[in-house]
Amino acid sequence: MKNTDSLEIIFIRHAETQYDNIGDRDPSDGELTAKGELQCTELGEKLRDLHIDAYITSSLLRSFKTATGACKARQDEPLLEICPELIECGCTPGYYGCSEAYLQRYYKNTKMCEKLFGTDAYEFGCEAFEDNVVRAEKVISYIKNRFTFGERVAVFSHHGFLEYLIPTALGVRPHEFRFALDNISVTVVDFCRDGNTVLRWVNK
Repeated sequence: MKNTDSLEIIFIRHAETQYDNIGDRDPSDGELTAKGELQCTELGEKLRDLHIDAYITSSLLRSFKTATGACKARQDEPLLEICPELIECGCTPGYYGCSEAYLQRYYKNTKMCEKLFGTDAYEFGCEAFEDNVVRAEKVISYIKNRFTFGERVAVFSHHGFLEYLIPTALGVRPHEFRFALDNISVTVVDFCRDGNTVLRWVNK
C-alpha cells in the first residue's frame, strides 16, 4: 500500500557481476553473471505487485539490467529512466556509462533523465569523496523536488555510491554511517510529511 504521508525511495543494489566479458564497454562497466540474471528475475517477482511510480537506474549495464528485471516483471512495461549520476564511484574518468540507444537493446521503454548538473555534457567526478558527496546530494534533491508524498521511487545503483546515497537521504554524512549491501539488496527510506526521515528496511 502507498503511504500518503511519505515519499518512499527504494534503493536497490545491482545483481552479481563479472568483469571478464566487458565486450564493447569500458572496463568499469561489468556484465551480469548467470546467477546475476536469475537474481534479476527474483527481484522482479519480489517487486511485481508493489506500486512504483518511477524506476531510475545508473547507466552502467549491471545496474540497468537489474532494473529491467523489475520492469519486465510488470505487464505495463513501465518507463525506465537512465541517470548517469548514479554510476559507481571510481569509474574510469570521463566514462558515464552506456548510451540510451545502447541500453534500448535490452529494454525498449527507456530514456535518459535530465542532466542533474545543468551542463550540456555529463561533467561530474566520481572518484574523490567530496565529488561523490555532491553527486549524492544532487540525486536526492532531484528526487525530493520531482516527487511528492504518496509516491514511491525505485533507484538502482551500486554498492560504493549507495554508501553515499543512503546516508545523504538520512541526513548523515557518508562514511560516518556505513552499509554492507548484498547483491539485489533492497533498502527503503521514507521522507515523511511531518519532516522526519525513516530508514524502513536495510538490505532486505
